[in-house]
Amino acid sequence: MDNIFTVDVEEYYNAENVKSSLLREQIKLLPDRLSVGLRKIIDMLEDTGNKATFFVLGCIAEKNKSLIREITGLGHEIASHGYEHMSLYEHTPASFEEDLSRSLSALSDITGQRIIGFRAANFSLSYEKEWFFDILKKRGVVYDSSVSYSLFRRCYSKSIDNLSRCRQDWGVREFPVSSLRAGPINIPFGGGYFRAYPYWLTKFGTNLTAHKNINPFVFYIHPWELDPEQPHVRMPPLNSFRHYFNLKTTEPKLKRFLAEMRFASIKDFLDNEQPK
Repeated sequence: MDNIFTVDVEEYYNAENVKSSLLREQIKLLPDRLSVGLRKIIDMLEDTGNKATFFVLGCIAEKNKSLIREITGLGHEIASHGYEHMSLYEHTPASFEEDLSRSLSALSDITGQRIIGFRAANFSLSYEKEWFFDILKKRGVVYDSSVSYSLFRRCYSKSIDNLSRCRQDWGVREFPVSSLRAGPINIPFGGGYFRAYPYWLTKFGTNLTAHKNINPFVFYIHPWELDPEQPHVRMPPLNSFRHYFNLKTTEPKLKRFLAEMRFASIKDFLDNEQPK
């Protein structure tokens, strides 16, 4: 069973810890640095022969068209991360559908391909939002990857373990970020958790998922997590810790991880599931 590598393509100032600490006018004054970390990820994937799904913000794609086309040309998958980086609980059904449609159009125009995947900002899916899956299906989205089990995310207090409902009721496949159950808590793999964990724990989680042969191991990372030289924004201590902790360790750890593991995009995984 393939492991799945995903990238949330957004600027450092789109990250919730930074965004919530600044006014919109302040964010507009910050320099763009997407290519710094994104280029490192692209090169690592090429060096190791791995493929990935890149969940791209529509507004970011329109400012970096050549980079998005390069990613497509290298055989990776482009999927939607929405147009603006807004959590689902900030949306109404109408505003979400407008945002999704805008992002799908932008990404399709740039890549020349149909976009079949989606990931909500901040993994902000609550399964009470049944309209979410209705809209995904209406807009031709085949799969979603908006779930990351964690006690730190407020929208996962309800029953979201029954992932098969997505397929049965809405025809949308869910690919949650992999996590390891430890008593009453879930330990997700990727992002800030990857920076915080010792390397062996991530490797252990990957191998355990493969051994159980259930859902594929799904990993995620952000380009800004490979950019320790990004501007340092003043924010509350906890936000600052979560955003900046161990940024200098991400690149060497990720190089090792990609060298030791095999990864595919979600689209490739779905294609390989189809009967020959």
